[in-house]
This record gives sequence, C-alpha cells and structure tokens, in this order.
Amino acid sequence: SFNKRRQSRDKKMREHMLGVLRGEGAGLFVNAYSAKALQSDGLLTDEVTAVDGAGVGEDEFLETADKENGWAFVENTDITGYLDRIDEMIVYHWNRLYLSDLKLPASFLKGFRTVAKEQFSGTSHDSMHYTRMVRIRRRTGRKNRGSRGTANGENR
Repeated sequence: SFNKRRQSRDKKMREHMLGVLRGEGAGLFVNAYSAKALQSDGLLTDEVTAVDGAGVGEDEFLETADKENGWAFVENTDITGYLDRIDEMIVYHWNRLYLSDLKLPASFLKGFRTVAKEQFSGTSHDSMHYTRMVRIRRRTGRKNRGSRGTANGENR
C-alpha cells in the first residue's frame, strides 16, 4: 500500500494467487484489510482464513500462518519481525514501479533464490503485466521448509 491505500485491486492477480495455492493444498491466512478486498471480489473461500487480530495484534495472521505451515498474504503489514521464519515466498509484482509504504529489505531478498517465474496479464490495463516469482531461502542441509509467505508484490 501507499499512503494507507491499496495500490491495486486486480481480481485476476488474486484469482491467480489463490489458484496456485489451491494446487498446493495449503491454507491462506489474511488480515482484515486483505479479507475485505477478497470478499468484495467473491474470493473469500473456505481455503482462506481471515484472522482479525482484534485485541491480539495486526500481525496475528502471520503467527497463525506460521503455526499452521500455511501461506500469509501480506499487503500492508510490516513483516520485519518474521523474516527469519520465512523459507519460501511467492512475490507478485507489476511491470511498473510505484511508491510504497513498506518494502522487503534488499539484504533479506539476497538470501533467496528464484526457483520459478511466470508472467501474466492483469485486468486493470492492457499494458499491466504481473510477474509471479517463487523464491526459496538459500540454505544447505536443511530439510524443514519452515514457514511460507506470499506477498502482493506491490511492496517490493
């Protein structure tokens, strides 16, 4: 997000993300902010768990995803406190640069390698294209995949 506003409401990108996760059989955990957008698009389904976090903290959905070995959809939440728990992530980003309130630290991204990449068109503009990148942590000898996360690449 930028200035506390969502940068994109591209339904095709969200449908793509949910289709990829459905194929893995993993649950998706979102905060209340993201749940509203998914609900308005008719995409808040049984495999998506909205974690309110009221009284607990806005990052409760991250804790739940970590405990359940699921995916967390991150749009407007600072995840710097969780970086050491992320071993795999799916990043969606546009073919354009936009201002954003939050970014993943470059030093954190250097610790990952891209294992899959796919481009597809969005619905908002003819020239708007998305890239989905699957990145895994560069580690040797580790068998446990650990936590997983997905980020809406608007905050890259």
